[in-house]
Amino acid sequence: MQFGVSSYSFQPLLRRQEITLEGVFEQIAASGGTHMELATLTIGHDLEAMMDYELYEDAGTRGRLEAAAANTGIVLSGLCIPASFIGEETGTRRAQIDRAKRYVDLCADMGVGFLRTDVVPWALRPESYAQVEALFPVITEACIELADHAAARGVVTSIENHGFLMNSSERCRRLVHAVDSPNFRMTLDVGNFLCVDEDPLMATQSCLDIASFVHVKDFLRRKRYPGPGWLETLGGRHIVGTVFGFGDLDTHALVRAILRSGYDGYVSLEFEGNEPTLMGCDTGLANVIRIFSEVKAELAA
Repeated sequence: MQFGVSSYSFQPLLRRQEITLEGVFEQIAASGGTHMELATLTIGHDLEAMMDYELYEDAGTRGRLEAAAANTGIVLSGLCIPASFIGEETGTRRAQIDRAKRYVDLCADMGVGFLRTDVVPWALRPESYAQVEALFPVITEACIELADHAAARGVVTSIENHGFLMNSSERCRRLVHAVDSPNFRMTLDVGNFLCVDEDPLMATQSCLDIASFVHVKDFLRRKRYPGPGWLETLGGRHIVGTVFGFGDLDTHALVRAILRSGYDGYVSLEFEGNEPTLMGCDTGLANVIRIFSEVKAELAA
């Protein structure tokens, strides 16, 4: 098991230029982590620049990432990119698939083994079950093509339970089994199931056998709207991120499920709370490492 942090956790500091990419590697090393997962949306200083940014076009930043990894001993474990394989405009879907394949090539060239792509826009909420059923074969076809390309380059691609439409344990499992490739798996986020009002522990347990990467995070949950800054779930409840171990998720039970499953890969902390960023990342990662150690000892006793 290797513990680290997603660059997404440092996005507020990166956006305000209060920390550099090199500083993120250094911070993770100082906190006891061993790897960093890079979300390409964290590169750039405003939202428009982040949305348009392409790492495969930026040799300078790739060099900085490789040098920072070498200097700190922090492994660059995976890349995460936004993507949508359902574009209806002429050429849009094809361009998105080809772009994802270029990131597969980039992973292979940089020695990064894992690529997570979205398959629909994060904010897209399903209008009906029929809509999901109509989109499913379109998404599956694109993921099969991507997985075939990844197999040729030795990279594992994945869907994440992310957003609202292609979320839930059932939809993620269904897509992974429909693609039916060892090079297409699931980035399992233990907290994101709340976006579609699914129990995080039950959903995590049902998906661990298809997980290629694990994200850990924590949320506060409320039945009624508490005020600005809270995300409304698909079922009308409200959640907000917090420091791992500070929230309402049963973190010990989630860790116990992960360990009992035999998963032994990368675990990335994703901090997206309102607490100060460095405190959220440092304390959160310390809690991740501590809770895994405690539960491992419990299971061995």
